[in-house]
Amino acid sequence: MKTHWKKAFKSDYLSSSDIDGQELKLTIKHVKYQECLTQSGKKFCNVAHFVESGYKPMILNVTNTKQVKKFSGNKTHLEDYNNIKVQIYVDARVKFAGDFVEGLRIRDKQPTIEKKLTPLTEDKIEGAVKFIKGGKTMNDLKQHYSFDKATEDKILKLSKDE
Repeated sequence: MKTHWKKAFKSDYLSSSDIDGQELKLTIKHVKYQECLTQSGKKFCNVAHFVESGYKPMILNVTNTKQVKKFSGNKTHLEDYNNIKVQIYVDARVKFAGDFVEGLRIRDKQPTIEKKLTPLTEDKIEGAVKFIKGGKTMNDLKQHYSFDKATEDKILKLSKDE
């Protein structure tokens, strides 16, 4: 495995060296306007934080922010940019300070992201029942676990029993 030349310049934010030619399909959990330490010093930036663990936050430049805005239904407030699926790639021709550099871009079409669900085993039924009794719905449970109709019926029956 070869080392990208930018690896030597540690960053708290996602960069082209972190994905090194790959494309990432991620879900933006939320976007915050926050102070960032960048190559050009401290400044305030739009920063996307991801649902998927193991990925650094990504500073959104104007081009990428417009793409996220489009995916949000053209909402104008950063606080409305939640749970937005994006596909991130490296563009070798991003104009920065009068030069062309590698930069991260968001594709103009949203990807489909298949969520890997954990099978709901017998030993987790009791926790699932508590989850439903705590005011959550079966759809909420299905966001985390995969299970068949018989298991669903069992959970619903147990959650109604006292």
